[in-house]
Amino acid sequence: MKIGLSIPSTVAEANRDLLCEWIRRIDRGPFSTLATGERIASPFLDLMGVLSAAAVLTERVRIQSLIALAPVHEAALLAKQAATVDVLSGGRFTLGVGVGMREYDYALGGKLGDFKRRLAALDERVAAMKAIWSGTHALPADAPPIGPVPVQSGGPPVFSSSLGPKSMQRAAHWADGLAGFHMAPDLGEVEKIFAGFRMEWTAAGRSGEPPLQMSFWYGLTDDAPARVMAFARDYFQIFGAAFAERQSRKCCATSPGAIRDLLRRLEDMGCDEVILAPTIASLDELAATEEFVAAL
Repeated sequence: MKIGLSIPSTVAEANRDLLCEWIRRIDRGPFSTLATGERIASPFLDLMGVLSAAAVLTERVRIQSLIALAPVHEAALLAKQAATVDVLSGGRFTLGVGVGMREYDYALGGKLGDFKRRLAALDERVAAMKAIWSGTHALPADAPPIGPVPVQSGGPPVFSSSLGPKSMQRAAHWADGLAGFHMAPDLGEVEKIFAGFRMEWTAAGRSGEPPLQMSFWYGLTDDAPARVMAFARDYFQIFGAAFAERQSRKCCATSPGAIRDLLRRLEDMGCDEVILAPTIASLDELAATEEFVAAL
């Protein structure tokens, strides 16, 4: 099983020097993928801007959005941005997409009307992007093709973050793999997610086994338990303080032994790749992660 690592561009204290160090060391280190995610209303850095920088600063690792909120964006612009990252990385990009859970992100993106139909909007965005990458998208009569042409034939692989039955059923028709996230993770729930995605993949007439990823928040430095819980508490505040507190208490990937056990059990479930998601931009956390993964 491969191990990837997110960069902490979704951590408020991240800055240029720290991010460049994380990016370069992930590329030199024992990691398969460099990833990061997207929030609109947040202090976080722009997803595609960061991934473009990572594409230029690296030579080896795959680059992945984890995840892009596709329905918040115009399909043509997102397709152009994704193709640009693919070109800058020399064909190492995977576009992870999802719908998110914050209505205000849709309002800020001018897509409030798509929030209640966000699964259908995701289907539409992906279909349009794939048509753009293949050169079959309908254009105004006087418009040239939308470029650049991706390095990967047909465009970068598109992974879905779908975790529920309805979203899995839809995504199985267009996704190239599953980019799952579970904060704890609850291994019983993860097993159901993997089984559900495999079932929908087969029902959609897809051949072989779908690539399965899982990511989760983790910590390896001394303050990891309190810090990861605080990060989760802040993340889930949108659903109320009581819910956020309950969710934060489920975070368990806060010691080498706990993470090692999670990885072993995920591998036994058929997980192809785990992407570790840090909650701090510290170089101490990066060093501890490099040492931990190298020793697996």
